[in-house]
Amino acid sequence: MVVVLTGGPGGGKSSLIADVLADARLCERVVILPEAIHVALRSSISPREPLFQRLLARVQRGLEDAMVETLGPIDNRLILTHRGTLDPYAFCRARGWSDGEFWQVTGLARDAEYARYAAVIHLVSTAIGVPQFYRHRPEEHRPETPEEAAALDQYLTEVWSGHPCYHRIENDTLEWPDKSRRALDLLRMVLTV
Repeated sequence: MVVVLTGGPGGGKSSLIADVLADARLCERVVILPEAIHVALRSSISPREPLFQRLLARVQRGLEDAMVETLGPIDNRLILTHRGTLDPYAFCRARGWSDGEFWQVTGLARDAEYARYAAVIHLVSTAIGVPQFYRHRPEEHRPETPEEAAALDQYLTEVWSGHPCYHRIENDTLEWPDKSRRALDLLRMVLTV
């Protein structure tokens, strides 16, 4: 069972993964996949080329499929992936791609990709609701301005919100532990289904 962890820049994806790893009971029941973008960037295909988006989708699928196959039918650990196959959609749309262009270049189909995932947990960017906590300096690995981060988050909502088990966690509190707890509770819920 694969769960996507998505959201705009500064939403808390990396922090949540750290919280999963720090929770001894949850950590034993979850396998975390690395971000596919780091693998794809090691190729000689430029991220500016449309072909890069196809590569990124294939790398993401490959990581997920390899882990599902590795765990096999007996190991029932949840696979948590830092972004999913449809996350590149947001970045393409932010660069001016049309909706149809993404699907044509990648060869993906929304419903088929939804079927790959048991759930989607969307951690909303801090650029939305609590911009005072959004950091876009290079040392934060977030080159996007708060406005760009908010736009990416909206595109992620557009592509993922139709998933039958989509959960959007807003920044309605100023406390990270509250946001993290809600996401961890969702992971526990998916594990019990």
